[in-house]
Amino acid sequence: MVDGSDGKRRYTEDDIGIFVTMVRDDGTYVEAEIVRVFCPVCGEEFIGTKRDAGGFIAGHRAYHEHENMSDLIAESMGGV
Repeated sequence: MVDGSDGKRRYTEDDIGIFVTMVRDDGTYVEAEIVRVFCPVCGEEFIGTKRDAGGFIAGHRAYHEHENMSDLIAESMGGV
């Protein structure tokens, strides 16, 4: 774990599997596990708490669904 100049924690591969307690504006996370997840569509990876990993996964799902829908709409209108 590396502390950035802004005071925020930066997790690395060495931190995967450790448990941390974090105090945030929205509450205290006790024994939050550090995990690694990746997007199976584009391969982008994330290392952080399970809570933040869930946001990463949900965000990628929404992004890729939007991209797919945009492609379908354009195709149905005779575009690309």
